[in-house]
Amino acid sequence: MDLYQSFTIEFSGIRVGFSLPEPIELPQCFQALLTQTAGEPNQMYEVRLLTEPLPIPTAPVHTHGDTAIYSTDKGWLHIHTPLGDSAGCQVACLFCPNGHHILYYPASRWDYYARVWRCGHLIQGERLLLAEDALLLHSSAVLHQGKTVLFSGPSGAGKSTQAELWRTHLGAEIINGDRTVIRKRDEEFWGGGSMWSGTSHIYRRESAPIAGIFLLTQAPENRVRRLGAEAFAPLFSQTIVNSWDPVFVDRITDLFVRLLERVPVYRLCCRADGEAVELARATLFGKESL
Repeated sequence: MDLYQSFTIEFSGIRVGFSLPEPIELPQCFQALLTQTAGEPNQMYEVRLLTEPLPIPTAPVHTHGDTAIYSTDKGWLHIHTPLGDSAGCQVACLFCPNGHHILYYPASRWDYYARVWRCGHLIQGERLLLAEDALLLHSSAVLHQGKTVLFSGPSGAGKSTQAELWRTHLGAEIINGDRTVIRKRDEEFWGGGSMWSGTSHIYRRESAPIAGIFLLTQAPENRVRRLGAEAFAPLFSQTIVNSWDPVFVDRITDLFVRLLERVPVYRLCCRADGEAVELARATLFGKESL
C-alpha cells in the first residue's frame, strides 16, 4: 500500500497539488489522477490541523445547507459546521487569490479523517476551475475521433445512458460520467475528465476540443435541433454558481457566453437506442465520418 504526504494530480490540463501533515492512503479519485510531471501546480492545497477554533467574521455572506461562507481579508472561507469537533475546531477551506489554499481539520479528529480522506466536496472546486478559465458542467463526456461530445441535462435525463451507448456502438471512450470539466484554451473550448464523477467513478485526465453539447430530453422518437441563445439558461443551470459573489457571477457568465459562441449546442430528444447515437454522431461529424 502506497502512502502519500505531498502529491499532485492532473486533469484537463490543470495540475492541483496537496500537502498533508502525514502520509495517508489516497482515495481512488486521486490515485487515478496522480502525476509525476515536473512543474509547479496551478493550484495548491495545504492541510492544517486546528487545536483551537478559527476566528471568523461575525456573520456569513451566504449559507448552503450546513455550510457557512465568509468573506475574509485572505479569501473565501467555507466552514462545514457538522464536521468539526466538540471543542469548536472546524473543517473548513480557505480559498485564496494567490492560488495557495488551506484545508483545515480538527487535530482531535484527524486520525478519523486521514483514514477516510475525501476532500473533493470541500475544496471549492468551482472556484479552482474558474481560476483556470474552466467550469464543471453536470454532464457525461465521451472521446470520439479526437473530440469530446457532452451530454447534459437534469438528473434522469439519460446522460450516462447516452455515453454508454456511444461506447457500445461507436467504441467511444467515456472520460466522465457525471461532471465534465470545460476549459477555455486560447479561443477553443476543451472537455475533459476530473476528480468529480458522481457514481460513475470514472476518473480520467484526458481532454480534447469539444465537438458539441447535447441537451437531453427523453422522447418516443429521435430528433435533434440546434439551439441558439436559448441554450444559455438550461446549460447555466447545470453548473455551480457562487451567486453571492458578483465577481464570480460576471466571470462565469462571460465564460458561458464565449462557450456558446464557439461550441454548437443541440436539443436531442431521444430514445436509448443506436438510432439516437447515429443521429447525434452524424449531426456532429457528418454521415461519411464512420
